[in-house]
Amino acid sequence: ALDSADAWANPKLFLLDEEDRPVLVAGCPPDAFTADGQLWGNPLYRWDLMQETGFQWWKERLSGSFELYDCLRIDHFRGFESYYAIPYGDKTARNGAWQKGPGKAFVDSIKEAFPDIPIIAEDLGYLTPEVRELLEYSGFPGMKILQFAFDAREKSDYIPFKYPKNCVVYTGTHDNDTILGWLRSAPPASVRYAKSYLLCETAADETCVDFFVSAALSCAADWAVIPIQDWLRLGHEARINTPSTLGGNWVWRLGAGSCTKVLAKEMRRKTELYERNSVIEP
Repeated sequence: ALDSADAWANPKLFLLDEEDRPVLVAGCPPDAFTADGQLWGNPLYRWDLMQETGFQWWKERLSGSFELYDCLRIDHFRGFESYYAIPYGDKTARNGAWQKGPGKAFVDSIKEAFPDIPIIAEDLGYLTPEVRELLEYSGFPGMKILQFAFDAREKSDYIPFKYPKNCVVYTGTHDNDTILGWLRSAPPASVRYAKSYLLCETAADETCVDFFVSAALSCAADWAVIPIQDWLRLGHEARINTPSTLGGNWVWRLGAGSCTKVLAKEMRRKTELYERNSVIEP
């Protein structure tokens, strides 16, 4: 963000003018869901200068993160191939344009610096052939969101039987509703499709949540991530974030005593049943 420590300490690495005001900002173009697109508003990187330094800022940022985490997920991976730039001051994203990102030069530099550290590429959204090629070139696992599998209007790459091994499956992320919340709010045709696919047509919604969890754990994806809200069968009240909204987000907290011995036993049972009890070495 413009008021972040990164932009304050390294203004030359961002697309800022002489007074440190953004020239172009980030976002997404208009699509079928948002007629004005998404105006995120954060300043863009000066990829030319970053590349001249061997992407040193990125290496320091990643190195600091790897001191805290065993694995890192890089958001908006498609932006390394091309990113959407919007004139600063615009009220919508309509007037933006695609710009080329650093591409393979960035991937090569990062993999040379961190050859054995697990990195997940957030590759959600509309992907061009060029983005898919860059993801394959990187070797980083992409993401599969189980909730996205059951849009009854069209075929989906997120349906479990299509998953490659080199990916990470989530029942949902922080930007999704919980599975129970989705079952209670998604289009009826999509919910019927999901229940039919998962063989829980006659089960209560709370019980169907367990079928989603099992589907994620039993698929071919090398990694599976189950938010605690789905283990607990919590509804919309436990949603973390609703994209493109302000207020009421990032406020949910896990209640004391929620993680019981019964839940721990069930988590262990399913983890062992689907042979997901291996240890990831950092």
